Amino acid sequence: MKKITLSIMALAACSSASVMAQDAFSYAKGAAIWTHTQSDFIGGKDSDNRDFGGLSLDLSKSFGSNVYGRLGSEYSSRNSGNDSMAISNLGVGVFTPLSTGLNLYGETGLMGYSLERELSHDVDGWDSVARKKSGSLYGEVGLRYDLGQVELSTAYRYANMTDDMQDFKVGGAYKLTQNLALTADYTYRRWDLQQGSITSLGVKYNF
Repeated sequence: MKKITLSIMALAACSSASVMAQDAFSYAKGAAIWTHTQSDFIGGKDSDNRDFGGLSLDLSKSFGSNVYGRLGSEYSSRNSGNDSMAISNLGVGVFTPLSTGLNLYGETGLMGYSLERELSHDVDGWDSVARKKSGSLYGEVGLRYDLGQVELSTAYRYANMTDDMQDFKVGGAYKLTQNLALTADYTYRRWDLQQGSITSLGVKYNF
């Protein structure tokens, strides 16, 4: 009888962890972002201003027991929109619960960017503008930990768009209700076109 009881308890614990894991990968998240870049690819009349502002969107949906799809985008600009960076990604990932509330995940997919920089303003009646576009595959690995009222996450993402792009990410969320949370995230990006810090504050809704 004890063995049966223990088996039922173990199955219940595994089922609970699996449900919590699926919840962790089904959400919609929007945030305001602030970017400070140390990249040398800065031009225009605001060449001394290295701060950009913008928005980000992150959508994720779990399928089956341990698979999810994810769509993300971020846009930042300065100089009245004359200098801007837009990055989007679409991928699929797998996750596994390591313990109750703690999930390890791996993700891969497609990523692309579009950049515009005003190099000089009104030269012979025209603006000198540089535009760049590129895309590549990307990969991301990370951990997400649900502590009840608080969620913590950390991740590393790699892509190669004109050069190596590496994101080192940490984040946190504070639950206002079972489904709604306030979020704060920090990313340090190593990339020739946008090297520096990205900070965001936003709202997350779990399905």
